[in-house]
Amino acid sequence: MSSPRFSPKQAVESRLRTRGLDFSDLRVGKKVILTWTEAWSTQIADRMQATPAPHTGFLENYWLRTLDNDTGGVTVAFAPVGAPGTIMMIEDLIAAGAESIVGVGASGGLDPNHPVGHVHIPTRVTVIDEGTSRQYPGHYYPTADPSMLAELSKLVQKHGATVESGDWWTTDAFYREMTDDITRHLEKGVKGIDMETSAMYRVAEYRGVAACNLLVVSDELWTDWNYGIDFSEFQTGVSAVHNAAVEWALSK
Repeated sequence: MSSPRFSPKQAVESRLRTRGLDFSDLRVGKKVILTWTEAWSTQIADRMQATPAPHTGFLENYWLRTLDNDTGGVTVAFAPVGAPGTIMMIEDLIAAGAESIVGVGASGGLDPNHPVGHVHIPTRVTVIDEGTSRQYPGHYYPTADPSMLAELSKLVQKHGATVESGDWWTTDAFYREMTDDITRHLEKGVKGIDMETSAMYRVAEYRGVAACNLLVVSDELWTDWNYGIDFSEFQTGVSAVHNAAVEWALSK
C-alpha cells in the first residue's frame, strides 16, 4: 500500500534544524485558536497573555503564540488563507501536540435570515470546491466535532451573537462564487461559504483530533453583494466569537 514519502513531524524537524532548534523547543498547546487575520490573532493572544513560540513553517509571516498552563496550554496561530496553507500549519500543530482546534474567521452568507454579523458554525460541508481535503481518506461529509459545536454555540450566544449551524460550502476560488451556484446551494439548505472548513474538518477526523469553526458573516451573497466588514453588526459578531473562543480555550 502506498504511503506519504515524509510525515509532518519529519518536515517540522527539518525546518527547525535549519534554525538551530528541535522538537523540544516547540511550545504548542493542546488547544489551538487559529485565525486568518493577523490583527485578530494578536488581539486574542494579547488577551490571554500568550507569548511568542517557535513557528513550524518556512516563513515567519505566519506565527504562533502560546499560553503555558496546567491543562496543556493554548496556542494562538496566525495562518495562511485557503485550505492548502492552513492544512500545512494544522498538520504541523497536530504533530507537535495539538488536540483541538477552533478556527475564528469570516464567511460569505447565503441565507437572508442570517445577515452580516451573524455567526455560522458549520456542522458539515456538503459542497467541497477545494482540493486539499480530497487527498485525505474520509467518509461522508467533513463534519464538526459534535461536543465542540454544542459548547461553542452556547458560548457565542452567551456573548451576544445570533448563531446558526448547518450545511456549508468551501471553495478555493474566492472570485468564482457564481450566482447560479449560490442559488442552487441555498435551495439545498447550504448556509454559507469559506475557504478552509472542509479541509480542516477532514484532516481533524483523519488525524483523530477535534475541530470546529466560528465564522462571522462578513458579506451577503443572496442578492447584490453587500460587503459589511465596516458594519457595527460585523464588529459585534467578531467580539462575540473572540470572547467565545477565549472562554473555550481557558476552560478546563
